[in-house]
Amino acid sequence: MDIVEKLIGSKEVITLEGRIFHSVCLLVMIVLAVDIPFNFFIGLPDHAALMLAVSVAVLSIYYISRFYNKISLAIQIFQLLNLFVLIANYYHSSGTGGPINLTFILSFFLSVATVPRRQYWLWLPLNIFIMLGLLYAEYTWTGWLAGSYPTAESRVLNFGYTYLIAAALIFLVTMYIRRAYDEEREEVIQKARALKISNETQNKLLSILAHDLKEPLSSIQGYLELLNEYKPDDQEREHLEKELLNRTKDTSYLLTNVLSWTKNQMETVRVTLVPLVLQQTLIRTLKVLKSIANDKGIEFHNDIPDDICVTGDRDMLQLIIRNLVMNAIKFTHSGGEIVISTHIKADQCMIMVSDTGQGVPLNQQSELFSISAKSTFGTGREKGAGLGLVLCREFIELQGGTIGFSSEKDKGSIFFVTLPLCLQMSHASLF
Repeated sequence: MDIVEKLIGSKEVITLEGRIFHSVCLLVMIVLAVDIPFNFFIGLPDHAALMLAVSVAVLSIYYISRFYNKISLAIQIFQLLNLFVLIANYYHSSGTGGPINLTFILSFFLSVATVPRRQYWLWLPLNIFIMLGLLYAEYTWTGWLAGSYPTAESRVLNFGYTYLIAAALIFLVTMYIRRAYDEEREEVIQKARALKISNETQNKLLSILAHDLKEPLSSIQGYLELLNEYKPDDQEREHLEKELLNRTKDTSYLLTNVLSWTKNQMETVRVTLVPLVLQQTLIRTLKVLKSIANDKGIEFHNDIPDDICVTGDRDMLQLIIRNLVMNAIKFTHSGGEIVISTHIKADQCMIMVSDTGQGVPLNQQSELFSISAKSTFGTGREKGAGLGLVLCREFIELQGGTIGFSSEKDKGSIFFVTLPLCLQMSHASLF
């Protein structure tokens, strides 16, 4: 394949039309290399000498196009040579007494295969005009053609040989054009598929960004509205300012992490599986979520042991837990409770987010992890994008884990994800 690419040119440098033209030139030179000795063999030395001159001309045309990149000029010279050979073949092959019909078809086919479409109006009618002119000349002026074949055998051999050459050239050129077209089409399909995946990934990442920042920013807005609408005393103001500073730091930390991960994932979602100490991986994320839950009057408990290590992608795991806890906050009333805990079974760790919220209605449970699931308002009229659980499912599956839930209306829900335990605690990636 490297030799073929060097001969016809790579698709990064040479256009498809140029590569087809180079392929036609090479095939014509191969045919002429066989045609020259064959014409000597059947007793047509003049025709053999003519084909030798044509082969040199085709080689020169190919060289100009391939190595000087003068493809347009080379094609025009090739077409003029094509018409010249058509006339010469008609003369030396006894006109309609030889296999000129096959030569006509082959000449026209090579014009169609090599000429740019915008030049069809010139070369194709010219080819037809010359063919009709030759037929008219033979009919009108008898005796101007070269003598007939030396023997009847040579005439039959020339017919058979010309048919085989014409059929082989048409087949090879057509197959190359079809293969080149299929490759170009497949490349377009692959690019379209990659673009679609890239767009879907970017849409997901933008949804993640909006989903994860909406609540912290709303909380900051709430503190600012309190400071603006009321006149707290110095102690209350100091407390509010301290909480506002902490919330701003937490949100800044969250924004930095999400943006950093989003930038790294813009082309496609990549998974980096490493050992993770679960408590240390989630502690900063859970701190932000605890503040949001407390603002809504919800008790938040982190019961994850300090010594559990799982194998997963740190950023994806944080995103999953953020979404599950934010959903729990969204659908839990003030005075409720949310608990994040773990359960070890064999070589798997189940991370559970339990709440005492309103639960998932039975008619919504079957499509809860589907893109078709409709977003609903939370207990505080919170509105989501409806993508949180879809992302959780996709990202936990990319890590080789599972996700599920159990829920009872008005009694709460338990959402859980499972990840494999890491083999060696000493290799755990600290956060």
